[in-house]
Amino acid sequence: MTSQNTQFVRVWAFRFSFVTMMIVVVLSWINAVKLFDVIVRAGVSFGGMFLLLLGSWSLFERTALPSLQNGPTEAVSERGGLVDVSVGDKDVLAPQAIDTAFPGQVAPSLSEGVLDGEQQAEIVRRMGWG
Repeated sequence: MTSQNTQFVRVWAFRFSFVTMMIVVVLSWINAVKLFDVIVRAGVSFGGMFLLLLGSWSLFERTALPSLQNGPTEAVSERGGLVDVSVGDKDVLAPQAIDTAFPGQVAPSLSEGVLDGEQQAEIVRRMGWG
């Protein structure tokens, strides 16, 4: 399935790059650019766009969630492994040690109620607001 998607994206990346190249050629021709410069601009625009699109697709494939071939438990443990490393996580694919009922980065202490003044001041100091 992945090779079909990759082939599909490659075809559409080629088409989009070709259309972009044609737009660059027409605009260059309208602006009376020399023939050699038009050829160089066409090559650079096509190559740059094609590599940008395929590079984005490759990055997406490398950081996407794994397919659920062996059940949902394995896929959940590997979720976002490459993305976590790219943003500075030191433990590669480390399982979550603390399982809380709060999603995301919500502090569990917030379930106890509104923070008092000292805790709010400490949060503001940590954020660097003085």
